[in-house]
Amino acid sequence: MLAIVFAVILQQAAPLPAATGQVVWEEPAPPPVAAAPVEIPAIPDSARADPYGYERAECSPLIRKASESMEACQARVRAALAANLGDALPPGLAPAGAPDECRLAAAGDRYALQCGAPDRPARADVRPQEQTCESRPRARPEGGVAWTEECRPADGRAPEQEGLKIKLFGD
Repeated sequence: MLAIVFAVILQQAAPLPAATGQVVWEEPAPPPVAAAPVEIPAIPDSARADPYGYERAECSPLIRKASESMEACQARVRAALAANLGDALPPGLAPAGAPDECRLAAAGDRYALQCGAPDRPARADVRPQEQTCESRPRARPEGGVAWTEECRPADGRAPEQEGLKIKLFGD
């Protein structure tokens, strides 16, 4: 008997909206709480003047934490430089995921960068040539025999002459 009374009370406590004809409004979910704004790490004025030097100094093995890898340090420093310098950030210090990969364009210039695919000059054909070699005995002036090896291209053309060549008036 107690179970029947309990079942009737439960049915009355939560009526079905479709069965009773009532419209039930649900409270909309609260908007997600905006995360606190990320604080931009401060950088010294010397970092604005020489961002490459700042990255080298911060990621030096003598200064960075032993638990931090070089890649993690560079990512952290580059993100801080990007946040502080904005459009003034040199392309070579763009954080990971930047569209262009940049590298030094000239060995003597610290700041000259070339971004994008590297230019590849046409390479000369450097395949090894087949050669036919012969070992021959040759008499030495002081007596005895010396063996010399002469090699020429296997296709029959004349071997390239080594030594000094001077062209005068044509061939």
